[in-house]
This record gives sequence, structure tokens and C-alpha cells, in this order.
Amino acid sequence: MNSRKDFLTELEGAILSEIHHRQRTTAFQVRKAFQVSPSLEWSGSAGAVYPAISKMVTAGLVTSEATSSKLKTRLLALTEDGKTRLNDWICDPERAASVGLDPFRLRAGMWDKIAPAIRRRAFEALRQRIESEIKALVAQLRELDAVEGQRIELAIVLQRSRLSWLDQRLTEE
Repeated sequence: MNSRKDFLTELEGAILSEIHHRQRTTAFQVRKAFQVSPSLEWSGSAGAVYPAISKMVTAGLVTSEATSSKLKTRLLALTEDGKTRLNDWICDPERAASVGLDPFRLRAGMWDKIAPAIRRRAFEALRQRIESEIKALVAQLRELDAVEGQRIELAIVLQRSRLSWLDQRLTEE
């Protein structure tokens, strides 16, 4: 495994995955994949995609080949070092098992600090939003490739566990 300084960030790993496993071969296609992500955190990263790709080209992880397009489109591909680093990132158990950034979990401890009536309204609104998210995610499953399909399946499991937690809290109120 690489030294810690050589580890890919989550953004870099996700970008390399988009290029290599999902065949997003232009920076525009990669950025678009982030923009349409159901995760607000990933969709907000769309503006960071171009600088990250540029950094990885400079580092020798990605090649960028000019095309004859009037738009000056460049085709992206992983180098052998890029493939090795991507595989290291994919198989890193410590980082893969991290609970990571979770807006729900971040707020959970503070919900007990607000007035019960406000908390109940917040929980009910949150429950409706999560149910809506689950419906949207389930509808997407039919249209997705295998890589994104598994990501969405896990998102559905996560949202259902959040609903279960909310239901338990609502019955305790």
C-alpha cells in the first residue's frame, strides 16, 4: 500500500472511478456525473473536478489526449500508476469503513437540544423527505450501470435505516 501522503482523496478516487470504471472519458462527463449525484456533498464538488483532474494529469495518474473536436475536448484515461492507485483506494479497508461525512448523524445529537414540538415537526418533515428520496432512488435503479446501481442500493439501505431510527424516536416522544 502507498504511504499516507500518496493516498488519493475521496474526490480523486471517485474521479478515477468515473474515468476508469464508468467510462466518463472527458472532464465534462466526469463533472456532470458529480453534478447529478443524489448526494449534495458530491454534487457540490462538481467545481473541484477540473482542478483535481489537472492535478492527477500532472501527477501522472491520468493521461489527457487532444481530439479534433472544435470544443478542444480531451480524452481522459488512467495510466498504469493511476490504475494501481485507484485499486489501492478501492481496497483501503480503513477509509472504506469510515462513517465519513453524514449530515444526518452530525445533527442527531443536537435534536435533543431543541424544544420537543420543534423536534417532532423536524422529524416528521425529515421523515417525509427521506421517503421521497427513497422513491426517487428506487426509480433511478432501472437506468443505472452496475457501479452506480450498487451505490444507489446502499443509499436506499442507509435511508431506510434513518427512517427506522426516526420512527423509534417519534414513538418515544
